[in-house]
Amino acid sequence: MTGTYVGTSVPRREDRALIRGRAEFVDDITRTGLLHARFVRSQIPHGRITGIDVSAATGLDGVVAVLTAADLGLADLLPPVKNSQTQPLARPLLARDRVRFVGEPYALVVAEDPYIAEDAAGLIALNLEMMAVAVDPLTATDESAPLLHEDLGTNVLYENAMEFGDVDAAFADAPVVLTRRIRSPRQTALPMEPRGILAEPTAHGVHVHSSTQVPHMLRDAIAHLLKLANDDVLVSVPSVGGGFGLKAHIYPEEIAVAAAARTLGRPVKWIEDRSDNLTSSCHARDQVIDVRIAADTDGRLRALDIDLICDVGAYGVYAHGAGIEASATPGMIPGPYDLRTYRYRTRAIATNKCPAGAYRGVGLPVATLVHERVMDVIAGAVGLDPATVRRRNFITAAKMPYRSVTGHRYDSGDYGKALDTVLRAVDYDDFATEQQRARRQGRLLGMGISCFVEYTAAGSAVFNKRGMMGLKGFDEVRAVIDDDGGVVLHTTLPACGQGVETSFAQFAADQLKVKIEDVTIAQVDTGDGLDGNGTFGSRSATAGGAAIIAGCRRLRQRLLDDASELLEVAVADLTIEGGVISVAGVPDSNVTFQGLVRRSAPGRYTVDERYDPPHTMYPYGAHACVVSVDPGTGRVEILRYVVADDNGVLVNPMIAAGQIRGAVAQGLAGALYESMVYGDDGQPLTTSLMDYLVPTASELPRFEINHVAVPVPESPSGTKGVGESGTLPPAAAVANAIGNALGVECNELPVLPSWAFEAARSRLRESAANQAKDQT
Repeated sequence: MTGTYVGTSVPRREDRALIRGRAEFVDDITRTGLLHARFVRSQIPHGRITGIDVSAATGLDGVVAVLTAADLGLADLLPPVKNSQTQPLARPLLARDRVRFVGEPYALVVAEDPYIAEDAAGLIALNLEMMAVAVDPLTATDESAPLLHEDLGTNVLYENAMEFGDVDAAFADAPVVLTRRIRSPRQTALPMEPRGILAEPTAHGVHVHSSTQVPHMLRDAIAHLLKLANDDVLVSVPSVGGGFGLKAHIYPEEIAVAAAARTLGRPVKWIEDRSDNLTSSCHARDQVIDVRIAADTDGRLRALDIDLICDVGAYGVYAHGAGIEASATPGMIPGPYDLRTYRYRTRAIATNKCPAGAYRGVGLPVATLVHERVMDVIAGAVGLDPATVRRRNFITAAKMPYRSVTGHRYDSGDYGKALDTVLRAVDYDDFATEQQRARRQGRLLGMGISCFVEYTAAGSAVFNKRGMMGLKGFDEVRAVIDDDGGVVLHTTLPACGQGVETSFAQFAADQLKVKIEDVTIAQVDTGDGLDGNGTFGSRSATAGGAAIIAGCRRLRQRLLDDASELLEVAVADLTIEGGVISVAGVPDSNVTFQGLVRRSAPGRYTVDERYDPPHTMYPYGAHACVVSVDPGTGRVEILRYVVADDNGVLVNPMIAAGQIRGAVAQGLAGALYESMVYGDDGQPLTTSLMDYLVPTASELPRFEINHVAVPVPESPSGTKGVGESGTLPPAAAVANAIGNALGVECNELPVLPSWAFEAARSRLRESAANQAKDQT
């Protein structure tokens, strides 16, 4: 049976192989003569290299080669960023003269066995002259601070400042002026499968199997640095065990392994371990924001003045550059609110830490934390309900599409509807009574709300405007009807756990009226001649879906045209169902897809389609959570978590719900658990999962998910994207809930039990005193 698949919770097709252990990941791939790579990494955060002694390692039986920067002889990895706010900064594939963070690779061991490679790595001696470190981004701009890149003459890798309206005038006569500092923790994406690559030399180039979100970007970078033609580099993407943005960059390790395979003439595999993943892949979210707020006594926001510092570590990431978060966050700090007077200064600061890159939401979770704390701070200052303050500041549905003060064109939405939906679902109006009753019993409950808007599926015009020239912005699809009458889709969007194999098949099945089982989604491979951006920025269903819809519609028209000629009827008299084209009312007069393909010229039923989003989509929503704080331990427990999001058409509601749950879990992680911590000496202190705390199912609540539907006229698929939006509101929702429970502001995350313990005891003492006063 066929039917309407889009909007239906079709079971995920990809899960069968995953559950049965039949999916092939990079580490499952083997080749004759396979060698294994191990990178040797600095244990010192900052130092000048005076020598690297590899003699003991090269003498170890089974070691095939030990390569240093001099042996590779390749250019550095320079992000193709062209804007005046960003310092051009290349990153060496292997440290050449300096190491700048603990975990920076300076040698590559290649051996017959991964354990031999590991042993050999421990035998390499690095001779260094120790150098002073810059660890705190707030002091790294001082004149006395050590410079990470002396040729730049500064540790500021990105800087921009903008003003909209007369900010000083707005503050001059504002009845309410408030100042706060908000801090977001340093996190990492921590995919279940760390990075991995297998490179095998070919006659003219190299074939790479990589756990990547951006295969075409990887192909281009390898070809450029190894001085090969693009066609001589093939990148194949097997199953990917999660990415979350961390695998949306090109890393020095990937280029070095490809170069080693070419140099040695044998396939080379590198699989990252968890310690390296934590300290050497990429981090995110590490921002300090000083906020000045001007408001009226009725809770209306007059103006914001922001000074933002983002700690980006030792280098910018490829291809986004050092401004990846520092450029994204301030543009969305106005959020869903009608703010027209706004000033910001934003800087990305180099420190002796692992470089910062993309992680689910890329700067927007921090933007949401800021504007949602601002709303609660205003509410507290003027004595109004937090929901009332939000409603008074919302951009109304009547103003859509709306151009924000920073130039974002919010396409469609009803922010008030989302907030009303979540407040009804969480029983907001009854909570104050419940909270007071609990406090009299010695229990501390709190409720927090958080509203958001984000951008997804950016096109080439957006990336070009930002100067991010290495991001293509478009994606491509090849839709084929094969000799058996089945549909095969090739795309430029790798699957990394988000269910695109199922969702893409749903799009095609709907357009061509075939059974979903008759649609095959090919694994992404750059050898198919397509080109594209890759999987990040919640673009798969929006950009990929639009290309699939357009390609399948072209196939459908060809099928109808050819059947019309064969059956000698008008196209309008034909119907398509289940791979058969029939004359309406005369079902025996028909032809199958298979029959048409076999009668046609080669390539007749192959179409390529490119989609470059002309408009960015803006999902939005509201979240609410209820927490309890244990006054005896400071432990925070999330009792309820309610979501009301508008992500446009839900291609597969079950998959969308899974995406939201996973995203919210990662948002909660940054609020209560996860933080990459460095000592004052530049040493990372959270180098294993014993120290970097990741929430498990035991720490997470049941998520109550509601969908708010407003038409999305500018999305061909009707979708807005769902992959990232769940990560934006949780940090603010939790911070606001904890503040509500404890009667103190929560402006720094993650919330430490020691802080919550002291605040809880103070809150109970205050409550007891108030009760005694009331009784007297």
